[in-house]
Amino acid sequence: MNDSARIRMVAVGPDDELEKQAWLNALENVIDNNGYCLGAAVEEFESRCKEELGVRHALGVSNGTDGLKLALKAVGVEAGDEVILPAYSFFSTASVIAHLGATPVFVDLDPKTLLIDPEQIPTFITEKTKAIMPVQLYGQTADMSSIMKISTDSGIPVVEDAAQAFGVRYKDQPAGAIGSAGAFSFYPTKNLAAAGDAGMVVTQDDEVAERMRQLRVHGDLGGYRHHSLGWNARMDGFQGAILSIRLERLAGQQQARQRNAQEYIESLTQLQLLDRIQLLERTPGSDHCWHQFIILVEDRDKVRQQLSEKGIDSGIYYPGTLPAQPCFAELGYKAENFPIAQEAAEKVLALPIHHRLKEGDPRRVVETLAEILQPTH
Repeated sequence: MNDSARIRMVAVGPDDELEKQAWLNALENVIDNNGYCLGAAVEEFESRCKEELGVRHALGVSNGTDGLKLALKAVGVEAGDEVILPAYSFFSTASVIAHLGATPVFVDLDPKTLLIDPEQIPTFITEKTKAIMPVQLYGQTADMSSIMKISTDSGIPVVEDAAQAFGVRYKDQPAGAIGSAGAFSFYPTKNLAAAGDAGMVVTQDDEVAERMRQLRVHGDLGGYRHHSLGWNARMDGFQGAILSIRLERLAGQQQARQRNAQEYIESLTQLQLLDRIQLLERTPGSDHCWHQFIILVEDRDKVRQQLSEKGIDSGIYYPGTLPAQPCFAELGYKAENFPIAQEAAEKVLALPIHHRLKEGDPRRVVETLAEILQPTH
């Protein structure tokens, strides 16, 4: 197949020469103003994000992983504590807990959304539980009303891993700031994408914001006074400048993703594939930014290989559960403890949904799936 006709999984970098030149101009401005670490370009981006998201505080950080670490530390997580989280997510959701010397406590998923199952959370709360960390996976939020009720009843703060849900709202509340704090990632494949690593922490709480602000610069209170141990977790000026440009284009790109998602759903319905392909359901009350378009399918790896042979890329997010990672073996979890997460790891397939897809591309993907999955006699 002509390589130019291949449907790619991701779209990274500038969309066109005009945007590329805008990037170069922005970088030149940062250089001229010596704004390499934090600085005016980052402050401008933070200000735009506060307005865009409707949050009191938005702080640029080095990446989403560092953002989660700052947020957890800011709400009081220390060595020896426990943090409740879903058993299925990107690795950093769990690794940041371990890096703080705390213990990740895994919970299985809601089978309809593959997000944390709130009904199971109370079972795992102990006197050591210092935070609950839902993951707003694939572009929508978990059932935050139920999770926040648990938080209120127990007095345990909620930190949101909103890495994949920038701009999403749940019942008119901004993802990332529904709980005490949350973190976004601007990795180059995200909906709002930097030209390298970058992230953001957000909160509506002034005290939590001040702690995160200090922690991202080694815990410095100013004047090289360090009352707490923080990290070097600053966003650099180049990323702040580029992200402001990308933020201006985000609304149009989100409309394209919404269009692509609708085309997928309509095509899967019209071609009567929903008896062989499972779609995830929407969380009631949550927007969706369609960071990923996820299906669950039998013989996932075989289907993926055949799609590739027919010129269509796809992805697996993620091929294993968090408690199954070798570095967490000492926690003693078994696959049967998380049947929904384990099934997801075996069946989840992400189809291309980025804003550079042409109209008709999702239909072509679904038609190819129909060929692959047609019954054999």
